[in-house]
Parts: sequence; C-alpha cells; structure tokens
Amino acid sequence: MKPPIIISEVGNCHEGNINAALEMLEKSKECGADLVKFQAGLAENFARKHEDIPRYKKYELGLDGYNRILARGREIGIPVFFSVWSDVFKDYWNLEWTKIPARQCNYNVIGRYANEKTFISIPHLMPDHEVFSLGITHGIIMHCVEKYPAHNPFLNRMLRLKEMFCMDTGYSDHTIGIDSCIKAVEFGAYAIEKHFTLAHDFGPLRDHIHAATPEEFKTFVEKVRG
Repeated sequence: MKPPIIISEVGNCHEGNINAALEMLEKSKECGADLVKFQAGLAENFARKHEDIPRYKKYELGLDGYNRILARGREIGIPVFFSVWSDVFKDYWNLEWTKIPARQCNYNVIGRYANEKTFISIPHLMPDHEVFSLGITHGIIMHCVEKYPAHNPFLNRMLRLKEMFCMDTGYSDHTIGIDSCIKAVEFGAYAIEKHFTLAHDFGPLRDHIHAATPEEFKTFVEKVRG
C-alpha cells in the first residue's frame, strides 16, 4: 500500500508568533511531513461570533508573515499552503496545494476553487444528499470530525465518502494522540492531516491538546512509512 500524503496542520498553533510559526514549519519538515498548512485570514472572517474577534486578532500574522513562511518553505524544500479566510489573501488560492476547510465546504467555494490538489474537508455529520449536492469532481476528499478534541474518528465515514465519489479520500484528525491517524492509514487513507504543536501546553488555543508534538509526529511518520 502506498504511504499517505502527510500534512502538518500548524493552523494557528503558532499563537500569532512568527518565530514560532517558522520553527513549527522547520520541525514539520524534520519530522517527515510532506506538506505544511496554515490559516490565512483576518479575525473578523475567521471568528464565528463577533465577540470572538479580539481573541482571534492575536493569531493574525499578516501578509508579510505568511509570505515569510512561504519563502522559508521554499528554502527548506517543503510546500506550504493555507486555508484562506479573507480576500486579502486570495492569491494563496493559486498555490500548488490548497485547502477548503469544513466551515467553507459549500457548492460555491468548491466550484470556484477546487482542483486536483485541493483538500476538501467534509463534516462527518453532513448528510449524504448534502455531500452529493456539493458537486465535487476534483480534489482530495478529507473526512473531518468537527469536534476539538474528537473522541471517535468515525473512519467508516471515510470509506463511505470514497465509495460515494470513487475519488482519493483522506482523514483530517482532531483526536488526541496518533492512534486514529495510524488506523486511518490502515483503512486506506490517501492523505492524513494532523495538527502540529511544539508542546501541548504551548498556549491557550484548544488545538494544542489534540495536536502532535514533534516527537509524536515523527513517531507517526515512522510507523506509517516503516
């Protein structure tokens, strides 16, 4: 069985610190990730509620910060891509790899941006008829459990998506530890996306709890690549 594409999802785990973001990028490369993903957006577009905007403001790295990350990725030889939340970063849709997260998973976004190298996260509770109505014809479908942390990976759903579309299907993980990622590989995942952090207590962001530390991420890569 061909090893999966392994994505280090730094997301906002840098906590708005560009030096931490660059360190996470470099360590992701060292740990064996194939790709590294960040969030690119303004707080007012990323926050679900207006009162959350001040909290998300601190995660913004700005155009200069994200371009520094892109440049460093090219220097060390690992592709960087983004979930794009704001039009100011719309040029990032033109990168080799792109991502449509579960919250943006709708017909209009998919029809406009999806290509063969677009990861499309499908919420695990989205009914089959709604998934079909998304009109997906290109991309890599990612089964995604929208709980942070998730306690059950519901991997049979990944198999169902593969059956529905006859397309490459992967898994976007939010469980604690690496066991679900390893199991997803056994289930035939084409790609695995796992959050990456320097430490589980790195900061207040909820994602640090279910993210993999460098040691955990490296162990995962070694286990699935042999």
